[in-house]
Amino acid sequence: MHEMSLARNLLKTIEVNLGHDRVRVSRIDVAIGCATGVVAESLQLAFSLVATGTRAEGAKLAIVSVPARSLCAGCGILFEFDSLIGTCPACGRMGGDLRSGSEMTLRSIEVLDV
Repeated sequence: MHEMSLARNLLKTIEVNLGHDRVRVSRIDVAIGCATGVVAESLQLAFSLVATGTRAEGAKLAIVSVPARSLCAGCGILFEFDSLIGTCPACGRMGGDLRSGSEMTLRSIEVLDV
């Protein structure tokens, strides 16, 4: 499951952003493109496992799904979709040149004062 490696990388990124402050993380907001194939529930479970014993233990992982966008190779229109592979609404061709939707973005980290 690639969600486990994503969870580990997310935790590393959070730790780097927190630096040496002795704060605890209460919430993490991430945006994940639909074309990534990431299963939100699996990522949440993986994150809760890798965060055990860290400053992020018990933090809420809030995930927002972001539509993907492709440029159709057949007719050239830019279209949005919310699955792994999109179908052009104009000509029905599958796929195209993926322009967005394969990214995972850390949007915010909320911390508690200690």
